[in-house]
Amino acid sequence: MEITSFILGVIAVIAVMMVAIASVNYMTVKVLRKDIDNLEVSSTHTFEDIYKQLGNIQQELYSRIDIVERKVVRHTDSRVDKLESKIYSDFDIKRTQSRQY
Repeated sequence: MEITSFILGVIAVIAVMMVAIASVNYMTVKVLRKDIDNLEVSSTHTFEDIYKQLGNIQQELYSRIDIVERKVVRHTDSRVDKLESKIYSDFDIKRTQSRQY
């Protein structure tokens, strides 16, 4: 009878420990799932912010390219106009030479 009581007591202790371990594991898994969900939401927001910043940078870059392009065209037009006026000042409109070089 003593051995039976001892074996039942040991089995009861093992069963209580298994329930306690299962409960701790369940709580740990629950916390980990919550952390993973929070991490997923956080990473989604971070990626959205990065894409917005990338779009803004791309738009700013296109704007700067347009400005530089306009300045280059304006400068080239000015130089062509100066060259054209120089040519027309050296030659008359009928394309006869007006000055000797």
